[in-house]
Amino acid sequence: MSSGEASYHLLYIDADESRRKMVQREFEPTWAVTAVESGAAATSADTAAIDCFVSTAPLPETTWQSVYESLTASADTPFILFATDPTPETVRQAFRLGVDDVVYTASGSGSTTRPAAGVRQSVDSAGAGGTDSGFQSPDAEAVSVQEPTTDAAQVDPVDGVVGLRTRAESLATTQRLDIRETTLDVSRSLMSAANDEVDVKINWALQSLATDLEAVQCLLYHYDEETELLTEDFGWRDTEVTDDTPVEPLTDTEIPTAEFPGFAEQLSQFEAVCYDTTTDEAAFDAETGTLLAVPIVIDWQLAGTLAVRTTAPRQWPASVRQQLTSVGEFIGHTERRRRRQAELKTQNDRLEQFTSVVSHDLQNPLSVVTGYLELVSETGDVDRLDPAIEAAERMETMLDELLTLAREGRAVGDTEPVGVDTVVDNAWDGVDTPAASLETEGLESMDLVEADPTRLQEVFENLFRNAIVHVGEDVTVTVRATDDGVVVGDDGPGIPASKQTQIFDHGYTGGDGTGLGLSIVETIVEGHDWAVSVGDSEAGGAAFQIDFDP
Repeated sequence: MSSGEASYHLLYIDADESRRKMVQREFEPTWAVTAVESGAAATSADTAAIDCFVSTAPLPETTWQSVYESLTASADTPFILFATDPTPETVRQAFRLGVDDVVYTASGSGSTTRPAAGVRQSVDSAGAGGTDSGFQSPDAEAVSVQEPTTDAAQVDPVDGVVGLRTRAESLATTQRLDIRETTLDVSRSLMSAANDEVDVKINWALQSLATDLEAVQCLLYHYDEETELLTEDFGWRDTEVTDDTPVEPLTDTEIPTAEFPGFAEQLSQFEAVCYDTTTDEAAFDAETGTLLAVPIVIDWQLAGTLAVRTTAPRQWPASVRQQLTSVGEFIGHTERRRRRQAELKTQNDRLEQFTSVVSHDLQNPLSVVTGYLELVSETGDVDRLDPAIEAAERMETMLDELLTLAREGRAVGDTEPVGVDTVVDNAWDGVDTPAASLETEGLESMDLVEADPTRLQEVFENLFRNAIVHVGEDVTVTVRATDDGVVVGDDGPGIPASKQTQIFDHGYTGGDGTGLGLSIVETIVEGHDWAVSVGDSEAGGAAFQIDFDP
Protein backbone atom coordinates (compact mmCIF):
# COMPACT_ATOMS: atom_id res chain seq x y z
CA MET A 1 0.00 0.00 0.00
CA SER A 2 1.15 3.50 -0.81
CA SER A 3 -0.45 6.24 1.23
CA GLY A 4 1.42 9.52 0.63
CA GLU A 5 -1.13 12.33 0.68
CA ALA A 6 -4.01 9.94 -0.02
CA SER A 7 -7.41 11.17 1.08
CA TYR A 8 -9.33 7.94 0.50
CA HIS A 9 -8.72 4.24 0.86
CA LEU A 10 -9.56 1.46 -1.61
CA LEU A 11 -9.48 -2.28 -0.90
CA TYR A 12 -8.89 -4.15 -4.16
CA ILE A 13 -9.14 -7.95 -4.44
CA ASP A 14 -7.56 -9.67 -7.44
CA ALA A 15 -5.44 -12.79 -7.92
CA ASP A 16 -3.80 -11.16 -10.97
CA GLU A 17 -0.70 -9.30 -9.76
CA SER A 18 -0.36 -7.19 -12.91
CA ARG A 19 -3.90 -5.89 -12.56
CA ARG A 20 -3.34 -5.11 -8.89
CA LYS A 21 -0.39 -2.95 -9.89
CA MET A 22 -2.38 -1.22 -12.65
CA VAL A 23 -5.17 -0.36 -10.23
CA GLN A 24 -2.65 1.02 -7.74
CA ARG A 25 -1.09 3.23 -10.42
CA GLU A 26 -4.51 4.45 -11.51
CA PHE A 27 -5.69 5.49 -8.04
CA GLU A 28 -2.53 6.68 -6.30
CA PRO A 29 -1.69 9.19 -4.91
CA THR A 30 -5.26 10.47 -4.38
CA TRP A 31 -6.26 7.08 -3.05
CA ALA A 32 -4.36 4.69 -0.86
CA VAL A 33 -4.79 1.21 -2.31
CA THR A 34 -4.66 -2.01 -0.33
CA ALA A 35 -4.41 -4.70 -3.01
CA VAL A 36 -4.85 -8.31 -1.87
CA GLU A 37 -4.88 -11.53 -3.85
CA SER A 38 -7.75 -13.44 -2.20
CA GLY A 39 -11.09 -13.10 -0.49
CA ALA A 40 -9.62 -14.49 2.72
CA ALA A 41 -7.02 -11.74 2.82
CA ALA A 42 -9.71 -9.14 2.23
CA THR A 43 -12.07 -10.34 4.95
CA SER A 44 -9.24 -10.54 7.47
CA ALA A 45 -8.01 -7.01 6.72
CA ASP A 46 -8.86 -3.96 8.79
CA THR A 47 -11.70 -2.41 6.79
CA ALA A 48 -12.76 0.32 9.20
CA ALA A 49 -11.13 3.06 7.13
CA ILE A 50 -11.98 1.65 3.69
CA ASP A 51 -13.96 3.99 1.43
CA CYS A 52 -14.66 1.50 -1.36
CA PHE A 53 -14.32 -2.23 -2.08
CA VAL A 54 -13.51 -3.63 -5.52
CA SER A 55 -13.45 -7.37 -6.12
CA THR A 56 -12.73 -9.34 -9.26
CA ALA A 57 -14.84 -12.31 -10.23
CA PRO A 58 -14.28 -15.17 -10.13
CA LEU A 59 -12.06 -15.40 -7.03
CA PRO A 60 -9.83 -18.33 -6.06
CA GLU A 61 -11.01 -20.55 -3.20
CA THR A 62 -14.17 -18.53 -2.50
CA THR A 63 -17.00 -16.64 -4.15
CA TRP A 64 -17.33 -12.93 -4.66
CA GLN A 65 -20.82 -13.18 -3.13
CA SER A 66 -19.46 -14.36 0.20
CA VAL A 67 -16.78 -11.67 0.15
CA TYR A 68 -19.40 -9.03 -0.60
CA GLU A 69 -21.65 -10.15 2.23
CA SER A 70 -18.75 -10.26 4.68
CA LEU A 71 -17.29 -6.87 3.78
CA THR A 72 -20.58 -4.96 3.62
CA ALA A 73 -22.36 -6.60 6.55
CA SER A 74 -21.50 -3.86 9.02
CA ALA A 75 -20.77 -0.87 6.78
CA ASP A 76 -22.57 0.91 3.96
CA THR A 77 -19.44 1.06 1.81
CA PRO A 78 -19.61 1.02 -2.02
CA PHE A 79 -18.76 -2.38 -3.52
CA ILE A 80 -17.85 -2.78 -7.19
CA LEU A 81 -17.56 -6.10 -9.02
CA PHE A 82 -14.81 -6.39 -11.64
CA ALA A 83 -16.07 -9.41 -13.60
CA THR A 84 -14.43 -11.46 -16.34
CA ASP A 85 -16.92 -12.41 -19.08
CA PRO A 86 -19.95 -12.04 -16.80
CA THR A 87 -23.21 -13.64 -17.85
CA PRO A 88 -26.42 -11.59 -17.69
CA GLU A 89 -27.46 -13.68 -14.70
CA THR A 90 -24.22 -12.80 -12.88
CA VAL A 91 -24.83 -9.11 -13.47
CA ARG A 92 -28.46 -9.37 -12.41
CA GLN A 93 -27.49 -11.22 -9.23
CA ALA A 94 -24.83 -8.62 -8.45
CA PHE A 95 -27.27 -5.74 -8.67
CA ARG A 96 -29.91 -7.66 -6.73
CA LEU A 97 -27.46 -8.24 -3.89
CA GLY A 98 -26.68 -4.53 -3.75
CA VAL A 99 -23.42 -4.24 -5.69
CA ASP A 100 -22.97 -0.64 -6.80
CA ASP A 101 -21.65 -1.43 -10.26
CA VAL A 102 -20.23 -4.16 -12.48
CA VAL A 103 -17.12 -3.45 -14.56
CA TYR A 104 -16.66 -5.81 -17.50
CA THR A 105 -13.44 -7.33 -18.77
CA ALA A 106 -12.80 -10.02 -21.37
CA SER A 107 -10.91 -13.21 -20.62
CA GLY A 108 -7.42 -13.82 -21.95
CA SER A 109 -4.15 -12.01 -21.40
CA GLY A 110 -3.99 -8.57 -22.91
CA SER A 111 -7.68 -8.49 -23.75
CA THR A 112 -8.60 -5.78 -21.23
CA THR A 113 -7.81 -2.41 -22.71
CA ARG A 114 -8.55 -0.22 -19.73
CA PRO A 115 -9.31 -2.25 -16.59
CA ALA A 116 -7.85 0.14 -14.05
CA ALA A 117 -9.44 3.20 -15.62
CA GLY A 118 -12.74 1.33 -15.75
CA VAL A 119 -12.57 0.62 -12.04
CA ARG A 120 -11.68 4.26 -11.34
CA GLN A 121 -14.62 5.57 -13.34
CA SER A 122 -16.97 3.14 -11.62
CA VAL A 123 -15.70 4.12 -8.17
CA ASP A 124 -16.31 7.79 -8.96
CA SER A 125 -19.79 7.02 -10.29
CA ALA A 126 -20.67 5.04 -7.18
CA GLY A 127 -20.11 8.10 -5.00
CA ALA A 128 -17.02 6.82 -3.22
CA GLY A 129 -14.16 9.07 -2.21
CA GLY A 130 -16.15 12.12 -1.28
CA THR A 131 -18.24 12.49 -4.43
CA ASP A 132 -21.94 13.06 -4.08
CA SER A 133 -23.81 9.88 -3.38
CA GLY A 134 -25.94 8.50 -6.15
CA PHE A 135 -25.17 7.91 -9.77
CA GLN A 136 -24.14 10.28 -12.50
CA SER A 137 -25.73 10.45 -15.90
CA PRO A 138 -23.55 10.39 -19.03
CA ASP A 139 -23.73 14.20 -19.02
CA ALA A 140 -22.76 14.40 -15.31
CA GLU A 141 -26.28 15.30 -14.22
CA ALA A 142 -27.42 13.73 -10.97
CA VAL A 143 -30.06 11.06 -11.43
CA SER A 144 -32.29 10.18 -8.52
CA VAL A 145 -32.92 6.50 -7.87
CA GLN A 146 -35.58 7.06 -5.26
CA GLU A 147 -38.90 5.27 -5.50
CA PRO A 148 -40.94 6.83 -8.32
CA THR A 149 -44.09 8.50 -7.05
CA THR A 150 -45.99 9.92 -9.99
CA ASP A 151 -47.61 8.67 -13.16
CA ALA A 152 -46.41 11.60 -15.23
CA ALA A 153 -43.06 11.25 -16.91
CA GLN A 154 -40.51 13.91 -15.99
CA VAL A 155 -38.81 15.99 -18.66
CA ASP A 156 -35.13 16.81 -18.30
CA PRO A 157 -34.92 20.62 -18.75
CA VAL A 158 -31.52 20.33 -20.45
CA ASP A 159 -31.89 17.35 -22.76
CA GLY A 160 -35.67 17.17 -23.09
CA VAL A 161 -35.52 13.53 -22.05
CA VAL A 162 -38.72 11.89 -21.04
CA GLY A 163 -37.84 10.50 -17.64
CA LEU A 164 -38.54 7.29 -15.79
CA ARG A 165 -40.51 8.42 -12.75
CA THR A 166 -43.65 6.31 -12.81
CA ARG A 167 -45.87 4.20 -10.61
CA ALA A 168 -46.12 0.60 -11.83
CA GLU A 169 -49.62 -0.66 -12.49
CA SER A 170 -51.60 -3.57 -13.93
CA LEU A 171 -48.84 -6.12 -13.36
CA ALA A 172 -48.30 -8.81 -10.79
CA THR A 173 -46.20 -7.55 -7.88
CA THR A 174 -43.19 -9.75 -8.59
CA GLN A 175 -43.06 -8.84 -12.24
CA ARG A 176 -43.54 -5.14 -11.52
CA LEU A 177 -40.58 -5.16 -9.14
CA ASP A 178 -38.41 -7.05 -11.60
CA ILE A 179 -39.06 -4.52 -14.34
CA ARG A 180 -38.41 -1.59 -12.06
CA GLU A 181 -35.25 -3.09 -10.62
CA THR A 182 -33.98 -4.02 -14.05
CA THR A 183 -34.48 -0.42 -15.17
CA LEU A 184 -32.34 0.78 -12.28
CA ASP A 185 -29.79 -1.99 -12.88
CA VAL A 186 -29.46 -1.01 -16.52
CA SER A 187 -29.15 2.68 -15.69
CA ARG A 188 -26.36 2.02 -13.20
CA SER A 189 -24.54 -0.28 -15.58
CA LEU A 190 -24.73 2.09 -18.56
CA MET A 191 -23.78 5.21 -16.62
CA SER A 192 -20.38 3.77 -15.79
CA ALA A 193 -19.83 2.03 -19.14
CA ALA A 194 -16.52 2.74 -20.82
CA ASN A 195 -16.32 2.82 -24.60
CA ASP A 196 -15.05 -0.76 -24.78
CA GLU A 197 -17.87 -1.94 -22.50
CA VAL A 198 -20.83 -0.27 -24.17
CA ASP A 199 -21.74 -3.05 -26.60
CA VAL A 200 -21.73 -5.84 -24.03
CA LYS A 201 -23.64 -3.73 -21.50
CA ILE A 202 -26.32 -2.79 -24.02
CA ASN A 203 -26.74 -6.40 -25.08
CA TRP A 204 -26.97 -7.40 -21.43
CA ALA A 205 -29.64 -4.74 -20.90
CA LEU A 206 -31.73 -6.05 -23.80
CA GLN A 207 -31.42 -9.65 -22.61
CA SER A 208 -32.37 -8.67 -19.06
CA LEU A 209 -35.48 -6.88 -20.27
CA ALA A 210 -36.44 -9.82 -22.45
CA THR A 211 -36.03 -12.19 -19.51
CA ASP A 212 -38.21 -10.07 -17.23
CA LEU A 213 -40.93 -9.68 -19.84
CA GLU A 214 -40.70 -13.29 -21.07
CA ALA A 215 -40.03 -11.93 -24.54
CA VAL A 216 -38.41 -13.70 -27.47
CA GLN A 217 -36.99 -10.52 -29.01
CA CYS A 218 -35.73 -7.25 -27.59
CA LEU A 219 -34.37 -5.02 -30.34
CA LEU A 220 -32.96 -1.51 -30.47
CA TYR A 221 -33.33 0.56 -33.62
CA HIS A 222 -31.52 3.76 -34.59
CA TYR A 223 -33.41 6.48 -36.45
CA ASP A 224 -31.55 7.95 -39.43
CA GLU A 225 -32.77 11.50 -40.13
CA GLU A 226 -31.51 11.46 -43.71
CA THR A 227 -33.16 8.20 -44.80
CA GLU A 228 -36.02 8.39 -42.26
CA LEU A 229 -35.46 4.70 -41.61
CA LEU A 230 -35.19 2.77 -38.37
CA THR A 231 -32.31 0.29 -38.61
CA GLU A 232 -31.34 -2.29 -36.01
CA ASP A 233 -28.26 -1.43 -33.93
CA PHE A 234 -28.51 -4.00 -31.14
CA GLY A 235 -30.72 -6.99 -30.59
CA TRP A 236 -31.34 -10.03 -28.43
CA ARG A 237 -33.30 -13.01 -29.73
CA ASP A 238 -34.24 -16.27 -28.13
CA THR A 239 -32.35 -18.75 -30.31
CA GLU A 240 -34.75 -21.54 -29.37
CA VAL A 241 -37.60 -19.72 -31.06
CA THR A 242 -37.92 -20.74 -34.69
CA ASP A 243 -39.26 -17.41 -35.90
CA ASP A 244 -36.31 -15.11 -35.14
CA THR A 245 -36.88 -12.57 -37.88
CA PRO A 246 -36.54 -8.89 -36.95
CA VAL A 247 -39.57 -6.77 -36.21
CA GLU A 248 -40.10 -5.72 -39.80
CA PRO A 249 -42.59 -2.86 -39.16
CA LEU A 250 -39.84 -0.91 -37.43
CA THR A 251 -37.51 -0.78 -40.44
CA ASP A 252 -39.55 2.09 -41.91
CA THR A 253 -41.49 4.73 -40.03
CA GLU A 254 -44.29 4.52 -42.59
CA ILE A 255 -44.90 0.79 -42.19
CA PRO A 256 -46.30 0.68 -38.62
CA THR A 257 -49.46 2.59 -39.57
CA ALA A 258 -51.38 -0.51 -40.56
CA GLU A 259 -50.51 -2.52 -37.45
CA PHE A 260 -50.17 0.43 -35.07
CA PRO A 261 -52.64 3.22 -35.84
CA GLY A 262 -51.19 6.67 -35.22
CA PHE A 263 -47.60 5.52 -34.66
CA ALA A 264 -46.10 7.16 -37.75
CA GLU A 265 -47.89 10.44 -37.04
CA GLN A 266 -46.51 10.47 -33.51
CA LEU A 267 -42.98 9.75 -34.72
CA SER A 268 -43.17 12.70 -37.11
CA GLN A 269 -43.86 15.09 -34.24
CA PHE A 270 -40.78 14.36 -32.17
CA GLU A 271 -38.62 17.05 -33.74
CA ALA A 272 -41.10 19.76 -32.73
CA VAL A 273 -42.62 18.42 -29.53
CA CYS A 274 -41.33 16.76 -26.38
CA TYR A 275 -44.24 14.98 -24.74
CA ASP A 276 -44.82 15.09 -21.00
CA THR A 277 -45.87 11.46 -20.90
CA THR A 278 -44.71 8.25 -22.56
CA THR A 279 -48.02 6.42 -22.18
CA ASP A 280 -49.48 7.49 -25.51
CA GLU A 281 -46.21 7.44 -27.45
CA ALA A 282 -45.83 3.68 -27.51
CA ALA A 283 -47.13 1.55 -30.36
CA PHE A 284 -48.47 -1.88 -29.52
CA ASP A 285 -50.50 -4.55 -31.21
CA ALA A 286 -53.85 -4.16 -29.49
CA GLU A 287 -55.28 -7.23 -31.22
CA THR A 288 -52.65 -9.84 -30.34
CA GLY A 289 -50.64 -8.07 -27.64
CA THR A 290 -47.40 -9.63 -28.84
CA LEU A 291 -45.42 -6.52 -29.86
CA LEU A 292 -44.51 -3.33 -28.02
CA ALA A 293 -42.50 -0.50 -29.61
CA VAL A 294 -41.51 2.61 -27.66
CA PRO A 295 -39.72 5.65 -29.14
CA ILE A 296 -36.43 6.95 -27.75
CA VAL A 297 -36.21 10.75 -27.56
CA ILE A 298 -32.83 12.43 -27.07
CA ASP A 299 -32.24 16.19 -27.34
CA TRP A 300 -35.92 16.73 -28.21
CA GLN A 301 -35.65 14.54 -31.30
CA LEU A 302 -36.48 10.97 -32.20
CA ALA A 303 -33.29 8.93 -31.73
CA GLY A 304 -34.61 5.41 -32.16
CA THR A 305 -37.07 2.76 -31.06
CA LEU A 306 -36.97 -0.08 -28.54
CA ALA A 307 -39.10 -3.06 -29.57
CA VAL A 308 -40.15 -6.11 -27.54
CA ARG A 309 -41.93 -9.14 -29.01
CA THR A 310 -43.53 -12.05 -27.19
CA THR A 311 -45.04 -15.28 -28.49
CA ALA A 312 -48.14 -15.13 -26.30
CA PRO A 313 -50.64 -12.25 -25.99
CA ARG A 314 -50.20 -10.09 -22.90
CA GLN A 315 -51.06 -6.73 -21.40
CA TRP A 316 -48.72 -3.78 -21.98
CA PRO A 317 -49.62 -1.36 -19.16
CA ALA A 318 -48.36 2.20 -19.02
CA SER A 319 -45.76 1.35 -16.38
CA VAL A 320 -44.02 -1.16 -18.64
CA ARG A 321 -44.03 1.25 -21.57
CA GLN A 322 -42.57 4.00 -19.42
CA GLN A 323 -39.85 1.77 -17.99
CA LEU A 324 -38.85 0.55 -21.46
CA THR A 325 -38.72 4.13 -22.68
CA SER A 326 -36.39 4.97 -19.81
CA VAL A 327 -34.07 2.09 -20.66
CA GLY A 328 -34.03 3.14 -24.30
CA GLU A 329 -33.08 6.68 -23.32
CA PHE A 330 -30.28 5.48 -21.07
CA ILE A 331 -28.95 3.48 -24.01
CA GLY A 332 -29.30 6.53 -26.26
CA HIS A 333 -27.35 8.69 -23.81
CA THR A 334 -24.65 6.02 -23.58
CA GLU A 335 -24.26 5.89 -27.35
CA ARG A 336 -24.14 9.69 -27.53
CA ARG A 337 -21.46 9.76 -24.84
CA ARG A 338 -19.42 7.19 -26.76
CA ARG A 339 -19.65 9.28 -29.94
CA ARG A 340 -18.59 12.40 -28.07
CA GLN A 341 -15.62 10.62 -26.53
CA ALA A 342 -14.60 9.31 -29.95
CA GLU A 343 -14.82 12.84 -31.37
CA LEU A 344 -12.76 14.15 -28.46
CA LYS A 345 -10.10 11.50 -29.06
CA THR A 346 -9.91 12.53 -32.71
CA GLN A 347 -9.51 16.16 -31.71
CA ASN A 348 -6.80 15.25 -29.20
CA ASP A 349 -4.96 13.22 -31.82
CA ARG A 350 -5.07 16.18 -34.18
CA LEU A 351 -3.81 18.47 -31.42
CA GLU A 352 -0.87 16.12 -30.91
CA GLN A 353 -0.13 16.39 -34.63
CA PHE A 354 -0.06 20.17 -34.40
CA THR A 355 2.16 20.00 -31.34
CA SER A 356 4.55 17.67 -33.14
CA VAL A 357 4.83 19.94 -36.16
CA VAL A 358 5.12 23.20 -34.26
CA SER A 359 7.60 21.91 -31.69
CA HIS A 360 9.77 19.80 -33.98
CA ASP A 361 9.10 19.98 -37.70
CA LEU A 362 8.95 23.78 -37.87
CA GLN A 363 11.98 24.06 -35.62
CA ASN A 364 14.31 22.73 -38.31
CA PRO A 365 13.67 25.35 -41.03
CA LEU A 366 13.42 28.04 -38.37
CA SER A 367 16.92 27.12 -37.20
CA VAL A 368 18.16 27.32 -40.78
CA VAL A 369 16.69 30.80 -41.22
CA THR A 370 18.15 31.98 -37.92
CA GLY A 371 21.58 30.54 -38.66
CA TYR A 372 21.94 32.07 -42.11
CA LEU A 373 20.62 35.44 -40.98
CA GLU A 374 23.30 35.48 -38.30
CA LEU A 375 25.94 34.71 -40.94
CA VAL A 376 24.67 37.54 -43.14
CA SER A 377 24.75 39.87 -40.15
CA GLU A 378 28.33 38.87 -39.33
CA THR A 379 29.77 38.72 -42.84
CA GLY A 380 27.54 41.00 -44.88
CA ASP A 381 27.40 38.28 -47.58
CA VAL A 382 23.84 38.57 -48.94
CA ASP A 383 24.31 35.35 -50.94
CA ARG A 384 23.80 33.61 -47.61
CA LEU A 385 20.17 34.75 -47.75
CA ASP A 386 19.22 32.21 -50.44
CA PRO A 387 19.17 29.17 -48.08
CA ALA A 388 17.30 31.27 -45.52
CA ILE A 389 14.67 32.21 -48.10
CA GLU A 390 14.26 28.56 -49.11
CA ALA A 391 13.79 27.56 -45.49
CA ALA A 392 11.22 30.32 -44.98
CA GLU A 393 9.31 29.14 -48.06
CA ARG A 394 9.36 25.62 -46.66
CA MET A 395 7.90 26.95 -43.41
CA GLU A 396 5.18 28.74 -45.38
CA THR A 397 4.25 25.49 -47.11
CA MET A 398 4.10 23.66 -43.82
CA LEU A 399 1.86 26.35 -42.31
CA ASP A 400 -0.50 26.15 -45.29
CA GLU A 401 -0.76 22.40 -44.81
CA LEU A 402 -1.31 22.86 -41.09
CA LEU A 403 -4.28 25.09 -41.90
CA THR A 404 -5.62 22.31 -44.09
CA LEU A 405 -5.25 19.87 -41.23
CA ALA A 406 -7.10 22.32 -39.01
CA ARG A 407 -10.03 22.35 -41.42
CA GLU A 408 -10.12 18.57 -41.18
CA GLY A 409 -11.41 19.00 -37.66
CA ARG A 410 -14.82 19.18 -39.30
CA ALA A 411 -16.47 16.57 -41.51
CA VAL A 412 -16.33 16.82 -45.28
CA GLY A 413 -18.54 19.72 -46.25
CA ASP A 414 -21.60 19.73 -48.47
CA THR A 415 -21.21 17.50 -51.50
CA GLU A 416 -22.44 17.96 -55.04
CA PRO A 417 -21.93 16.25 -58.40
CA VAL A 418 -18.59 17.44 -59.78
CA GLY A 419 -16.55 16.70 -62.86
CA VAL A 420 -13.18 15.17 -62.07
CA ASP A 421 -11.58 16.76 -65.15
CA THR A 422 -12.55 20.26 -63.98
CA VAL A 423 -11.29 19.63 -60.46
CA VAL A 424 -7.96 18.30 -61.79
CA ASP A 425 -7.48 21.38 -64.00
CA ASN A 426 -8.23 23.73 -61.09
CA ALA A 427 -5.84 21.84 -58.82
CA TRP A 428 -3.02 22.00 -61.37
CA ASP A 429 -3.54 25.75 -61.74
CA GLY A 430 -3.34 26.10 -57.95
CA VAL A 431 0.12 24.54 -57.70
CA ASP A 432 3.39 26.21 -58.69
CA THR A 433 4.35 24.03 -61.67
CA PRO A 434 6.42 26.15 -64.13
CA ALA A 435 8.50 23.26 -65.48
CA ALA A 436 6.19 20.31 -64.77
CA SER A 437 3.69 18.87 -67.24
CA LEU A 438 0.26 17.30 -66.79
CA GLU A 439 -1.25 14.54 -68.92
CA THR A 440 -4.81 13.25 -68.53
CA GLU A 441 -6.51 10.14 -69.88
CA GLY A 442 -10.25 9.55 -69.99
CA LEU A 443 -11.29 12.15 -67.42
CA GLU A 444 -13.74 13.92 -69.75
CA SER A 445 -15.82 10.75 -70.17
CA MET A 446 -16.07 9.99 -66.44
CA ASP A 447 -19.40 10.22 -64.66
CA LEU A 448 -19.85 13.05 -62.21
CA VAL A 449 -18.63 12.26 -58.69
CA GLU A 450 -20.52 13.20 -55.52
CA ALA A 451 -17.90 15.16 -53.59
CA ASP A 452 -16.97 18.29 -51.71
CA PRO A 453 -15.29 20.08 -54.64
CA THR A 454 -12.94 22.15 -52.47
CA ARG A 455 -11.69 19.14 -50.54
CA LEU A 456 -11.33 17.01 -53.67
CA GLN A 457 -9.23 19.77 -55.23
CA GLU A 458 -7.02 19.70 -52.12
CA VAL A 459 -6.46 15.98 -52.72
CA PHE A 460 -5.12 16.54 -56.23
CA GLU A 461 -3.10 19.61 -55.21
CA ASN A 462 -1.31 17.63 -52.52
CA LEU A 463 -0.61 14.74 -54.89
CA PHE A 464 0.80 17.17 -57.48
CA ARG A 465 3.00 18.89 -54.88
CA ASN A 466 4.19 15.50 -53.65
CA ALA A 467 5.33 14.58 -57.16
CA ILE A 468 7.16 17.89 -57.64
CA VAL A 469 8.93 17.67 -54.28
CA HIS A 470 10.06 14.07 -54.62
CA VAL A 471 10.68 13.81 -58.39
CA GLY A 472 11.67 17.31 -59.45
CA GLU A 473 10.27 20.45 -61.02
CA ASP A 474 10.32 18.86 -64.50
CA VAL A 475 8.15 15.91 -63.46
CA THR A 476 5.43 14.60 -65.74
CA VAL A 477 2.22 13.84 -63.85
CA THR A 478 -0.48 11.64 -65.36
CA VAL A 479 -4.08 11.48 -64.13
CA ARG A 480 -5.87 8.50 -65.66
CA ALA A 481 -9.47 7.36 -65.29
CA THR A 482 -10.12 3.80 -64.09
CA ASP A 483 -13.28 1.73 -63.72
CA ASP A 484 -13.66 2.75 -60.05
CA GLY A 485 -11.87 6.10 -59.84
CA VAL A 486 -8.59 7.69 -60.92
CA VAL A 487 -4.85 7.06 -60.75
CA VAL A 488 -2.36 9.88 -60.25
CA GLY A 489 1.12 8.78 -61.38
CA ASP A 490 4.52 10.32 -62.05
CA ASP A 491 7.70 9.40 -63.92
CA GLY A 492 9.99 9.45 -60.91
CA PRO A 493 11.88 6.61 -59.19
CA GLY A 494 8.78 5.33 -57.38
CA ILE A 495 8.28 4.29 -53.77
CA PRO A 496 9.93 1.12 -52.43
CA ALA A 497 7.42 -1.57 -51.47
CA SER A 498 8.79 -1.56 -47.92
CA LYS A 499 7.85 2.12 -47.55
CA GLN A 500 4.41 2.04 -49.17
CA THR A 501 2.63 1.02 -45.96
CA GLN A 502 4.02 4.10 -44.16
CA ILE A 503 3.52 6.67 -46.88
CA PHE A 504 0.24 8.05 -45.48
CA ASP A 505 1.43 8.25 -41.88
CA HIS A 506 1.43 11.74 -40.40
CA GLY A 507 4.93 13.18 -40.41
CA TYR A 508 6.44 10.51 -42.67
CA THR A 509 8.60 11.90 -45.45
CA GLY A 510 11.10 10.25 -47.71
CA GLY A 511 12.81 13.46 -48.75
CA ASP A 512 12.23 17.19 -48.61
CA GLY A 513 8.48 17.06 -47.97
CA THR A 514 6.69 18.13 -44.82
CA GLY A 515 5.21 14.71 -44.06
CA LEU A 516 1.72 16.24 -44.01
CA GLY A 517 0.49 16.26 -47.62
CA LEU A 518 -0.28 12.56 -48.05
CA SER A 519 -1.79 12.39 -44.57
CA ILE A 520 -4.17 15.14 -45.69
CA VAL A 521 -4.96 13.17 -48.86
CA GLU A 522 -5.89 10.06 -46.90
CA THR A 523 -8.04 12.00 -44.42
CA ILE A 524 -10.06 13.74 -47.14
CA VAL A 525 -10.48 10.57 -49.19
CA GLU A 526 -11.68 8.57 -46.20
CA GLY A 527 -13.97 11.45 -45.24
CA HIS A 528 -15.80 10.81 -48.53
CA ASP A 529 -15.95 7.05 -47.79
CA TRP A 530 -13.52 6.43 -50.63
CA ALA A 531 -10.22 4.56 -50.54
CA VAL A 532 -6.66 5.49 -51.51
CA SER A 533 -3.66 3.23 -52.11
CA VAL A 534 -0.16 3.55 -53.51
CA GLY A 535 1.68 1.46 -56.08
CA ASP A 536 3.81 1.80 -59.21
CA SER A 537 2.93 3.91 -62.25
CA GLU A 538 3.24 2.76 -65.85
CA ALA A 539 6.29 5.05 -66.14
CA GLY A 540 7.96 3.37 -63.17
CA GLY A 541 7.21 6.10 -60.68
CA ALA A 542 4.69 6.36 -57.88
CA ALA A 543 0.97 5.89 -58.53
CA PHE A 544 -1.85 6.83 -56.18
CA GLN A 545 -5.12 5.00 -56.81
CA ILE A 546 -8.32 6.68 -55.57
CA ASP A 547 -11.39 4.43 -55.60
CA PHE A 548 -14.71 6.29 -55.52
CA ASP A 549 -16.63 3.05 -54.95
CA PRO A 550 -14.42 0.83 -52.77
